[in-house]
Amino acid sequence: MVQRHEDAARTAVNLAPSENVLSPLARLPFVLDMYGRYFFDDLPKYGVHAFFGGLEPGEVETGILEPLLRRMSKAAHVNVKALSGLSCMTLALAALADRGEKVLCVPPDCGGHASTLPLGERLGLRMGVLPMDGPYEVDIDRLESVLADDPPALIYIDQSTQLFPLDPRLLRGLVDALGLHTLIHYDSSHVNGLILGGAMANPLDSGAHVYGGSTHKTLPGPHKGFLATNDAAIAERIDAAAAVLISQHQPAAVVSLAVTLLEMLKCGGQAYAQNILTNARSLARRLADGGLKVAGASRGHTACHQVWVDPVSGYAALDITARLQESGVRVNRFGALPGIPNPAFRLSVAELTRYGATEDEVGMLADVLIGVMVGGDSPKAGRAAVQELRSRLTQIRYCFTAPDLERAGLDECLLDLVRRIELVQPAAERV
Repeated sequence: MVQRHEDAARTAVNLAPSENVLSPLARLPFVLDMYGRYFFDDLPKYGVHAFFGGLEPGEVETGILEPLLRRMSKAAHVNVKALSGLSCMTLALAALADRGEKVLCVPPDCGGHASTLPLGERLGLRMGVLPMDGPYEVDIDRLESVLADDPPALIYIDQSTQLFPLDPRLLRGLVDALGLHTLIHYDSSHVNGLILGGAMANPLDSGAHVYGGSTHKTLPGPHKGFLATNDAAIAERIDAAAAVLISQHQPAAVVSLAVTLLEMLKCGGQAYAQNILTNARSLARRLADGGLKVAGASRGHTACHQVWVDPVSGYAALDITARLQESGVRVNRFGALPGIPNPAFRLSVAELTRYGATEDEVGMLADVLIGVMVGGDSPKAGRAAVQELRSRLTQIRYCFTAPDLERAGLDECLLDLVRRIELVQPAAERV
């Protein structure tokens, strides 16, 4: 089964918005001793360590990862304890609101994460939703009445399904105008790669008090999470909650995330982030030109990595999913998307871009999708086209490679492991 999975992964085109691929060097920590070790930053608090097997990965956390993240997130304080996006959500909700306090989030039918409401309720929070003006915007006039009537402790912007990321600026302006102490947290799980790559506005510059989330979507890192803020008091609340909610926070993933951020900084992360936006808009436009119903047409289809496709009448989403899967295209089928009441597709070009796709390859992909979805192409014909496309996208880009590491003087044993990883997951040497 493992071999079958690897064979399929090497020949498929993956368009799932929640997924991406690690670089060979970022994969390395997961096959090293550190994977099974613990690290607690006990020294500042207790003056002595209790666990010693993870001290070196701990030095990476405090000496490399956290400074890198502070620099790239433009935040004075960061916390990297979260294990995943949902772990990060739990930490943020627990830290930023107390039991019995009101929290507003994005309605699930407008792209809010499905777990936010039930998770908040389990934490004893009074959960409500932001009033929306259509599927993409907050109704500011109605929100003013909601805030005045029952001021929340927290507004949690939790778009996991989005074409046009919400701007915290209007919300912050309203909160400040009303003289409220409401905090605004921007869950950036899906767009961290765009933010840290400079292709999308930093939420802290746009009115959010805190932002962060998972690190494995547009940010092509391990399954981990972070929170970032410029407010020292908020940072203390986050650290205090993390000390209770999270114990072992995975040294291998910590080191892998440090590698990913370093690669974003040194290996073209800004170009990667910008190319995601270019490719997403190109895919949406080409699909629409080919007769598919692509959401958000009046606003340019998308302002992030996601593209939503509503099946053309007469074509069942489940049947299309099966045909695409047989063709070698992995899609994310949703029961409903904001503004689309029937089953539809939430696609992403992040992983495709990670493999170096340009608008040429996006055009090839669009032809496959159009042909299989509405053009009557057989899955066999689709697979042949996918294989031609995949033959052009065999190596991960925007990362360090074995030759880079050899020139940097990496230990020969570790270098050999990277080379072996590259046999399974090749990486393109930078020019």
